Amino acid sequence: MITYHAASRLVTVDVVARDHRGQPAVGLTAKDFEVFDQESGFRKEKKLQKVAAFRALGMAGAATQVEAPLEVAAGMYTNLVTVQKSPVPPTMILVDGLNTDISAQMQVHSQMLRMLKSLPDDVPVAVFLLGRHLRMLQSFTTDPKLLKAALQKASTIEAGGVLQTDPRDDPDSLSAFNEKLTAVSPESLIRFEQERYAFNLDMRVRETVDAVRSIALHVAGYPGRKNLLWLSSSFPIAINPDVDAYRSFHDYGAELAALTNTLGEAKVSVYPIDLGAGQTTVMQTRRQSRGPFGGSSADAITRGSQMQTNRQATMEILAGDTGGQICTDINDLSYCVKKAVSDSSAFYEISYTPDTSGWHGEFHRIIVKTSQPGLHLAYRQGYFARPDGSETSDLKTAGEHIQQAACDDFLTATSVTLAVRVMRSDSPQTAKYWVLVDPDTVSFPSSADGGRELNLMIAACTFDKAGKPVKLFRDPIQRKLSAKEYKILMTQNFVPHDLLVSGGLDIAMVRVLVEDMTTARVGSVNIPYDALPAAATGNAQAPTPH
Repeated sequence: MITYHAASRLVTVDVVARDHRGQPAVGLTAKDFEVFDQESGFRKEKKLQKVAAFRALGMAGAATQVEAPLEVAAGMYTNLVTVQKSPVPPTMILVDGLNTDISAQMQVHSQMLRMLKSLPDDVPVAVFLLGRHLRMLQSFTTDPKLLKAALQKASTIEAGGVLQTDPRDDPDSLSAFNEKLTAVSPESLIRFEQERYAFNLDMRVRETVDAVRSIALHVAGYPGRKNLLWLSSSFPIAINPDVDAYRSFHDYGAELAALTNTLGEAKVSVYPIDLGAGQTTVMQTRRQSRGPFGGSSADAITRGSQMQTNRQATMEILAGDTGGQICTDINDLSYCVKKAVSDSSAFYEISYTPDTSGWHGEFHRIIVKTSQPGLHLAYRQGYFARPDGSETSDLKTAGEHIQQAACDDFLTATSVTLAVRVMRSDSPQTAKYWVLVDPDTVSFPSSADGGRELNLMIAACTFDKAGKPVKLFRDPIQRKLSAKEYKILMTQNFVPHDLLVSGGLDIAMVRVLVEDMTTARVGSVNIPYDALPAAATGNAQAPTPH
């Protein structure tokens, strides 16, 4: 794990080197690689970087590098990630019901179950379902029975039915029905359907981005390279807007860039599995002519081709920018699983301090080359060079970010490690918590007087019995530390803070969150609101790979 005490601008990139057979190349050293950092802008200057740290990592060697799990006292709630047995990099399976036709899901159901048999026994797997909301169907486990049950649940009818068809190509749309009755459909009705379709598509994109980002934050604290197998037939985060005028203002390039950056920082490599490969054009050719407003079958084929192009472009960026690979053969999903596991079995961690004139939030491209012939390198393609304290420079943006992580995200985050003890409160309407933050997971930028700075936001969001957020509480920590104070803080191994949260009889849960406002890294943990010190005997920990 990289420590960010001095905010040293250290950039870390995991590199998978594949030979001509697609197998990971082992035995390489730092001398076999060159790393370049390319700034954005008109000049796009590319600079060779000095490698600050290099490690050859794999499943066999990782076991000797993982420390013993930290003992957590009874009554503490923590997001601490502990690894049992061999620390094999975890794999996540995301079944995307939000962007997948139900027929496509049912078609690959048997393939998904067969896919489980190709997983090694020691690879911990978690299963997520994205429907109208993100759900964790199974936390990390190596038990094939639990994983099979989760995938079967993901293939039920409740997982689909959300994806909508373009109204111009839907024979069951209201305008199509009206056209059958009157031989013509009003342009205003068609325009309304198209605008509603565009709005729903926009909502699907944002819900998809939020869900994948939440998964990345949830596993960021796990060591090593993680794999996300994303089963979908749409991948709607289109790089280019649709050819039609009513969607010309929708460009999700910025959202996609931010998402791949979050995935890269969390060391999550995406393996998109295209469940819609080869289906779009066939479906479009079956549509009947809709008349002067609905368009012809030729128009439908053009839209289908454009959709397929956008989907392919999105997958290429998701996979390429995170070091993964595209999987298009839905008849052999096991190949994609084997590829992901193989890539994580042997890779190289390269760290460098960028030789750059300034950090202004611009995107920097990472370029890694090797002197060994015949090797193909896969790694994340860049990062945003955010200056120290950039998250606090825009209070509105910072507030929205904390609101999202504390109240709106389905999953807790693990980039910042914290533990929370429930304390006795003087009032039944108020909960009192003692929050302990691991200093090894937050930054301490140097101050002008030679000391250090600590800039954290402690927050808590209350939830009612239906799981809906009720109120967000914020309690910032802004301290300047002398050299002596900093040394004492690092010796005691935690940053303490008392937090008061007002609630009531309708409050069922509290999410306590810590954000490093310098680096934007986040940690959070869920606590039952009625947990008392005498009754809080169990630990609510992050999912534990077995």
